[in-house]
Amino acid sequence: MAQCSYHPDVETEMSCNECGKPICPREMVATPVGYKCPDCARPARSQYMYVKPRQLVLAILFGLGAAIAGAFILSLIWGFFIISIVYGMLVGEAVRRGAGGHRGPIMTGVGIGCVIIGGFIGGLGLIEIGLAALGVAGTLGWGWGR
Repeated sequence: MAQCSYHPDVETEMSCNECGKPICPREMVATPVGYKCPDCARPARSQYMYVKPRQLVLAILFGLGAAIAGAFILSLIWGFFIISIVYGMLVGEAVRRGAGGHRGPIMTGVGIGCVIIGGFIGGLGLIEIGLAALGVAGTLGWGWGR
């Protein structure tokens, strides 16, 4: 009899359906295609969480362009805070398109950075920049595994 890969003191006749590693009943994870070990049963990360350097540079350029242009336009319309959220959403969308559709914590950080830089260059106040950052975070998934 084989020894469990996770509990060497336990003998087992079961093995992972994917990698063939021996597993005991405590470590079996039921899946639609049979029992798997915890490592093979773990869901894969989304392809949109990985960002290539070229995509990161394009995201920053698109985001800064949208942020600076939008901040100048928004500074002409004084006192409309709800527009700040829409401005942030548009910057987030520019970052997402520049990155080839990528979202997640890295792109959220890029978008918020672009809003901060564009907001200060365009002369926006801290409240408008904060609301725009919320718009970016909402568009790019709040930084969690989307």
